[in-house]
Amino acid sequence: MSKQATSSIRTQLMHMNLVIVIVSIALSLVGTLYFSLRSERAALDNNLLNSASILSQVPLLQETLLGGHSIDELADYLDQTTAGTSDIDLILVGDTSSTLLYVPDRTLIGSTYSGTAQAGALAGNAPYTSNETGPLGSDHSAYAPVRDEEGNVIGFVIVGVYFRSLARVTVSTALRLLIVGAVAAVLGSLLAMRLSRSIKRSLMGYEPDAFARRFHQREDILDALEEGVLAIDGEANVIFLNKAAAEMLSMDRQTALGQPLHQVYPRSTMDRILETGQPEYNVSMNSLKNIKVLADRLPIHENGKLAGVVSIFRNRTELTRMADDLTGVRHMVEAMRAYTHEFMNKLHVILGLLQIGEPEKAQQYIMDTTQTQREAVSRIMGQIRQPSVAALLVGKTSRANELGIRLRLDRESALSEESPWLPPDAYVTILGNLIENAIEVLNQSRCAAKEISVSIRESEDSLLLCVEDTGPGIPAALQPTLFQRGISTKGRGRGTGLSLVQEVVDAYHGEIRVESESGVGTSFFLSFCREDSQDEAGYGRRD
Repeated sequence: MSKQATSSIRTQLMHMNLVIVIVSIALSLVGTLYFSLRSERAALDNNLLNSASILSQVPLLQETLLGGHSIDELADYLDQTTAGTSDIDLILVGDTSSTLLYVPDRTLIGSTYSGTAQAGALAGNAPYTSNETGPLGSDHSAYAPVRDEEGNVIGFVIVGVYFRSLARVTVSTALRLLIVGAVAAVLGSLLAMRLSRSIKRSLMGYEPDAFARRFHQREDILDALEEGVLAIDGEANVIFLNKAAAEMLSMDRQTALGQPLHQVYPRSTMDRILETGQPEYNVSMNSLKNIKVLADRLPIHENGKLAGVVSIFRNRTELTRMADDLTGVRHMVEAMRAYTHEFMNKLHVILGLLQIGEPEKAQQYIMDTTQTQREAVSRIMGQIRQPSVAALLVGKTSRANELGIRLRLDRESALSEESPWLPPDAYVTILGNLIENAIEVLNQSRCAAKEISVSIRESEDSLLLCVEDTGPGIPAALQPTLFQRGISTKGRGRGTGLSLVQEVVDAYHGEIRVESESGVGTSFFLSFCREDSQDEAGYGRRD
């Protein structure tokens, strides 16, 4: 792995920003220097041309060329002029034969100007500039003709600056720009450091590759979940959808992301959390007809403000079916086993009577048992039209009889075959667990009268279930935690029956009430009403 690959985000950002700053500053310096020098050169040319044009019209210079004044007077004037002007290095004055009448170096006065650029001025051209090597070195100068009163050219004047002065100006300008560039580089570095720290904080201290890796790992984990996860932002647009949620809701993930919630899932009420800001738990998604889905909806807060909602779906279809099968079948099997066991006991009695030579008594025992059994079963079947519930009650009655416990069905009880309140497995779960608990309690107690009473009252507006026993009652300390899973007085591994009852009651929006008195017994009252069966959860009455 290369050094660049292993360097931190902060180092990479520093390097990148420094390169950007340095390149930007270098390009800016070159461009600024070019345009600055070009502007200064234009200003210099304009100044030289103006100075040459003005000097060419000075009367003292014209009269000296015509012989009216001495060269010394002209030299003194021009020396003062040169000394008083910072941007002019030299002034030269020559006649029409290119003989120099004034040169800053007095020893050169009277010599012939060796250049050729003055020819244009002697020809009467307008002031112009040119580069040339004169008697005092290379320079950049402006040339202007000197005329007499009649307009005749009587000489020329040169106003210039040395190349070394131009070089000093260039170096000075470049240094100023370099200083500005250095300050900009320092400021850029400081800003780069601040930016790198800010980005590192936004990545929660992770390097980008580590952050991306963790992000993809968590996405993979969310996709591996059996629970669906759907999230929306503050504008109710879908921002996340894992694989399980997409399958449950029959959505295409790529199409749904970024779309308004109601466009991809019209019947959703998830966005109401954006208005209430309150979490919702175990909400049934009644828009999904073929599966039972419960959802928890939680608000997402960012910097103290509501920024969105996340919903976690749990497909309870298979789990509910398995739980219903396990709980229902267990009670039905136990009931049938007890019924079979009681039947075998009766067969043994009949066999014994036959073996001891009492066929008449055996016959009478059969008639009595048949009559009693027929009446008991007939009464239960007559009142309880739901086969599973009737079979459960018959089996539990037989099991109770074996243990010396009387189980009776209230004569006013009634249950239709197509009960609209609960499915058969729910009845089996509730009644099976409550009756089994009562049988176990009475079997372990020393009560004189061991009785269990079951009542089922069904009407158009409500369903009432009641299971009562004459046991010792439930200890007061245990009553607050009676329906919690794992809480039992029967030892480890118990305490699931009542919790299952509570779950079924909650799922179908019923109410459960317990009355227990020490030495008298315990009563469980369960009620289901029409009003509670039509909320959003989608449970309750089935049409």
